Amino acid sequence: MLNFTSTAFAKWTALLPISIVPAPSKAPSADIHIRFMSMSPSENQYAFTNMIADGLALSPGLINITFNDDYNWSDDRLFNFTAVHEIGHALGLSHSKVEDAVMFAYFVGIIRELHPDDEAAIHSVYGWKDPRWSRIDMNAATKNLIQVSSTTSTPAVVDGIYQLRSTGQVLYYSPSGSWTSVDNNKDTVQITGSNGYLYQRHADGSTYKYSGSGSDWQWIGGASDNVIDIVAASDQVYVRRKDGWIARWSGTGQQWTTIQQPSTPSSRQIAITDSKVLWVLLTNGDLVRSEWPYSPTGWQTVDINAANSAITVGGENFYKLQSDGKIVWLDTVQYFWSTIENSGSVGVYAVGEFVYSRHGDGSIWRYTGTPGVWEMLDSRGDSVSVVGDRRGRVFEMLSGGDIYKLVS
Repeated sequence: MLNFTSTAFAKWTALLPISIVPAPSKAPSADIHIRFMSMSPSENQYAFTNMIADGLALSPGLINITFNDDYNWSDDRLFNFTAVHEIGHALGLSHSKVEDAVMFAYFVGIIRELHPDDEAAIHSVYGWKDPRWSRIDMNAATKNLIQVSSTTSTPAVVDGIYQLRSTGQVLYYSPSGSWTSVDNNKDTVQITGSNGYLYQRHADGSTYKYSGSGSDWQWIGGASDNVIDIVAASDQVYVRRKDGWIARWSGTGQQWTTIQQPSTPSSRQIAITDSKVLWVLLTNGDLVRSEWPYSPTGWQTVDINAANSAITVGGENFYKLQSDGKIVWLDTVQYFWSTIENSGSVGVYAVGEFVYSRHGDGSIWRYTGTPGVWEMLDSRGDSVSVVGDRRGRVFEMLSGGDIYKLVS
């Protein structure tokens, strides 16, 4: 089990300005002892951690992690998850109130990665690695940064970070740390992507889909000066038009289907969940939505508020930004609005379970899962956008075009 505990320790040390190394066998000076002990075959007690002498401790005053030796540890993933949780205690963390966090008090049957609440907690104890951010590109021509992220555990070929430059060049950031051009067309004015698909819009309104190889793009939408925005979500791509209407690519040729709306359309922004629920922010601040498959009678007015200024979705979760700087989340199970940030935000971005806020002073914050509690990721005053993937990797673009990756 040594390899698994080493892997579990690495989950935490990847975030911290400290190192933890194995001590010689039975070394009395070790800070953390790990052992297996007979408890009971009960599945309700996988392990425990104690930091004081309790009659079971190996050495009074030292930290001891004890695993239930009677439990059938046939699932390596469960053992690793349990080890990460117990090591969190050994490093000084108490239980989290956030159910999605590794440090939540109870195992709810889902093996998770470290949650923003876990990361904020451990940073509050040990601080951050230095440097916290690493610059991965510096080019004043960079005008846009997007992340393509799949819902599957295995990344798709097209998944990753892309930037669009003012010259029309589209570049992909490879895992090796280099940028590769996937297109260089002066007419390109917008890129968008989701779930393994990447698209671009030209100045004449035409739309193209990336094949995933070289600079090969498929023409999927004809020129139209009525097209002002394209949005990719799930396995779909949508266009928003000057006349307020929304259309969806059929998946074949250049055929697009207009999505009928219940009244005179006046869309300001659209956002689509993983299950293809279509959210529309209207120019008057109203919020409407339609579930898949879309129909003229399937629309619901969800909110009437002139203060609504922007919307975003992460997985199935919906968030709105108000002109007063508040970020509000909609609980779609019990159906109520919950303010998760009280003020200061001028931009909100969500992907999967992660939510980020950009403040008017340029600082970047990450939501911990507890309303009102956010962790500052960057305090620089010139950040203009933040993007990330479903695994928690974060990138930001500064006003001068520099791109940084969060490495701590």
